[in-house]
Amino acid sequence: MRFPRIAAASALLLTATACGGGGTGDDGTADPSDAPSTLTVWIMGTSQEPLVEYMDDVEQRYQETYPETTVDVEFIPWPDAQESINNAMAGGDAPDILEVGNDQVANWAAQGALLDIGTQVESWPDAADMDQAALEYGTYDGAQYGVPWFAGVRTLYYRADWLRDVGAEPPTTWEELVDVAKAIEEEKDVPGFAAPTDFTNGIASFVWSNGGEIAVQEGGQWEGRLTDPATQEAIEFYAGLTTEEQISPQTYVGENELVPLADMANGKVGMYIDGGWALTSMEEQAEDPAVLEEIAAAPMPGADGMAPAFAGGSALTVFTTTEHPDFAFELLKVMGDKEGGRGYADAAGFFPAYPEMLDDEAYQSDPATAAAAEQMTETKFFPPTPKWNAADQDGKILPGAVLEIVRGGDPDEVLAQANEELTDILNEPVE
Repeated sequence: MRFPRIAAASALLLTATACGGGGTGDDGTADPSDAPSTLTVWIMGTSQEPLVEYMDDVEQRYQETYPETTVDVEFIPWPDAQESINNAMAGGDAPDILEVGNDQVANWAAQGALLDIGTQVESWPDAADMDQAALEYGTYDGAQYGVPWFAGVRTLYYRADWLRDVGAEPPTTWEELVDVAKAIEEEKDVPGFAAPTDFTNGIASFVWSNGGEIAVQEGGQWEGRLTDPATQEAIEFYAGLTTEEQISPQTYVGENELVPLADMANGKVGMYIDGGWALTSMEEQAEDPAVLEEIAAAPMPGADGMAPAFAGGSALTVFTTTEHPDFAFELLKVMGDKEGGRGYADAAGFFPAYPEMLDDEAYQSDPATAAAAEQMTETKFFPPTPKWNAADQDGKILPGAVLEIVRGGDPDEVLAQANEELTDILNEPVE
């Protein structure tokens, strides 16, 4: 397998040098006699040795059926993804297989970047064993454009030694969260919990755990639900962790989870919410590595038990300009079947898209991954609409509302305005 120089900009993207046409054999799979010489895969992120080895294994498995096909891989840094895909759609170098964030499938499908692979997915046995909610998240306007590749969730990180000192277990409810946080602050003289306001994923878990929703689709139209009683109660509770309960300091107002991450690594906060990927950053930022040995993880506490988490991850898609859709989907199957999906999840430090695998000893033997594996059994997804990123990443509607409430805004007025804005954006025409 050839790994070209990692591109810093889309101008350096790899050209797919595929040749020949596509076709299917009598069994419905692509006919090896028509296989192209090359298929190109775009993977988001930076090249790392475990990922390179994974793709080498993928190529070897693919070549068991299509021995004349080389798999070329290009790692695209996440900040360059949008420009790279836009350039590919405009006629530039393009992949056959494209990884996209699972919350981006609807966006790129609406823009015509992805092929409808619904027929192929329906006849693929492994798809029936995937997380069906995650598989559904790969649809747009009734068509299947992506399949889940891997996922990760956020959990509650806490200082295990401090909880032992105050005689507490990891909190499982909102009430316990407040009580444990106050006990930590009294005993250790540091904030017990971090509730950053610029944290949609964390706030959403509080909303979902209380039976609320951010938005729902009714009759083909999206309706914001930020003013529904269950949703509003959860938002006010989250804001109140700073203003009323005062277990989260003003330091985190207007910030995302990166600030408490550094504090957690250096013994300056008792608990906070983040993903498994945060551990590497903690190792880099910890002034005293011994602190890291006392950091443990547990599922996120909800109103009355474990809160649902957004199952962030990636989907595998077939790019719209591929000249070999049948062969591209065969490659997608190798990357995303039970062997390939598990292989990539392990190489990248996430979880596979197959719920049956979560009980595996490999995930249960490590307390941190065991907590995340348990959290993976309670997941939710954001509205599957191309306009979600405009509402969240661009408009910051939900975290912006929390910020206003923390700063003294009237919750009824703030959420009414935010709900109107959310509804308007989600229903904007797709260009």
